[in-house]
Amino acid sequence: MDRRTFLKRSGTAALVPLWARELWGAAKNLARDTGTADLRNVTRVGAGIRRRPADAKWPPQVAWKRLNDEVDGNLIPVEFPIVACVTDTGSAGCQHLFNNIHNPYYIGDQPGLTQTLGWVDAWVSKPSVYVVAASNADHIAAAVNFARENDLRLVVKGGGHSYQGTSNAADSLLVWTRRMHDITMHEAFVPQGCKGRHAPQRAVTLGSGAIWMQAYDAVTTKGGAYVQGGGCTTVGVAGLVQSGGFGSFSKHYGTAAAGLLEAEVVTADGKVRVANACTNPDLFWALKGGGGGTFGAVSKVTLRVRELPEFWGAAILTVKAASDDAFRRLLRYFVDFYRERLFNDHWGEQARIASDNVLDLLMVCHDLSTEEVKKIWQPFLDWVARSPAAYTIEGQPILGSMPARHWWDVQWRKQNQQAVFSLDQRPGASSNNAWWTGDAGQVAWFLYGYESLWMPSSLLEDGNSDAEVVPEAAGSQTPSVLILRSLLLMENHEKPA
Repeated sequence: MDRRTFLKRSGTAALVPLWARELWGAAKNLARDTGTADLRNVTRVGAGIRRRPADAKWPPQVAWKRLNDEVDGNLIPVEFPIVACVTDTGSAGCQHLFNNIHNPYYIGDQPGLTQTLGWVDAWVSKPSVYVVAASNADHIAAAVNFARENDLRLVVKGGGHSYQGTSNAADSLLVWTRRMHDITMHEAFVPQGCKGRHAPQRAVTLGSGAIWMQAYDAVTTKGGAYVQGGGCTTVGVAGLVQSGGFGSFSKHYGTAAAGLLEAEVVTADGKVRVANACTNPDLFWALKGGGGGTFGAVSKVTLRVRELPEFWGAAILTVKAASDDAFRRLLRYFVDFYRERLFNDHWGEQARIASDNVLDLLMVCHDLSTEEVKKIWQPFLDWVARSPAAYTIEGQPILGSMPARHWWDVQWRKQNQQAVFSLDQRPGASSNNAWWTGDAGQVAWFLYGYESLWMPSSLLEDGNSDAEVVPEAAGSQTPSVLILRSLLLMENHEKPA
């Protein structure tokens, strides 16, 4: 057996205990029609009941046929590609899965997959029974009505990027908005019902299946402007907005939800509603960070378009300390350096406090030239250089800026030898199907833990002790990576334009 085959089968072996019993068993249940109720396959939610395929009251085929007619033939049985590897690791289907599983665009094109495959002791990705591949709000409404009338669990998936697994559920009906990715720019947008109350402004309307790479291509690369969104290119636009939505430049522009001007949403009663500050304002407020699918299935969003600065840039470097004591000194100095030089709306992204006494800095900046970036970071580099026995900078630091319009421009990056994107190599794939190389580890991962929290800006005020900012266990014995996201250290969550 060659190394490649060994690694593939070893990887599959690690997945089988997680999926084989639950998912393969579920797959067999889907094919079985006993005609009797099986209470083990009924989920109770409060006073209601969510039916499963083995239940006698599961909708008959004639009912599914009516739904298929309502959605113009877009009701599709869901395939779960992982089943191919559970049954036979050497099969063509399993080979195809392994060839593509680390491509987020492939995952996004599969209604049965999500980018996060599970979470230890919490959940495992499981497929729906049927998917409505929606093309418009009426298709979504038909699915919502069918699920309500038949007591079915309903899930909604756009980008399929949820860490919490909210875009998938076993034995459910899936509303899949992948095809709804139209983008329209507006020079003078006024939300419905707000004429005379709100001034016209630049905006962009995006279908709920659009991902941020598509949004940035339209608004920034082609349009020369900016819409605040997420850092990962394959995150769904609508899902991020409903989750609040922090991005690389949020310390300047605020959250994605702060930029929401209007949404079209299908509520639980099957009605297609418009929500903005003047029409259904309570629903509008709830959508701005209330959680994806919590208050309805969004069909499109309209977001504020901002002015684009001349430059965006980065500071990327890795510093390794020779001892635990030296590492603690490094962390204390960096926190002080951050407070003095980076604690402003120019700098975002993250500093990773890793095992083996490594400080990994992956930061981006807003509206600073290359000269300004280097001047800001020179004191930090000088401090490290003064102790060559204690600190080593691994590799060549990247300090500089570039034209902001080309930040997500795949072709420009290629022409300028900036190998920052991985590309979708499938035949016929768009040349713009790209994701940051640094995000590759998030594709098809299985989480053992994830924690995100707000760090109050008061931690960086004068008078706080180092112990309150720098974790004492940050030395070589630390088993995991601690991330200090500098973009979270901010005074205001919604910065005005």
